[in-house]
Amino acid sequence: METTPLSSTDRQILRHLQEDPRISMAELAERMNSSSSPVWRRVKRLQEVGVIEGYHLDLNRKALGFGIDAFVFVKITSHQERDAVEFETSLQAIDQVLSCYILSGVEDYLLRIVAPDLDGFANFSRKVLAALPHVREVRSAFVMHTIKESNRLPLD
Repeated sequence: METTPLSSTDRQILRHLQEDPRISMAELAERMNSSSSPVWRRVKRLQEVGVIEGYHLDLNRKALGFGIDAFVFVKITSHQERDAVEFETSLQAIDQVLSCYILSGVEDYLLRIVAPDLDGFANFSRKVLAALPHVREVRSAFVMHTIKESNRLPLD
């Protein structure tokens, strides 16, 4: 995707939306010292050009019974395109896999996985991860404590 040029007003709108994605257009316009229509048009344009991809809800994983947050490094047996695509496609239907990244270096993929507890993770690792197509090696690291977690991009 090509970089989209943004005005200082666009950046200000994005800062407000990152702070509170549920803000009403009326409240956003008030914070921008503007009326709703021009602010709404800018937000709509930012969505149309792909700067704003969507809005999401943050849930507390522990409150929902997911005590384990793990990063899992995966090496696959083959780097042929069809094999990599098969592995990547197989991940799409697995809800416990929150994210997947292709890496440079020694490991091929980094997955972020949640599980209710260590037994649940061990079971998931043996029965689901190890059974994925083309998996050669799986190595896990468990999150002990989260210091910082954010999806906010620096817009200065």
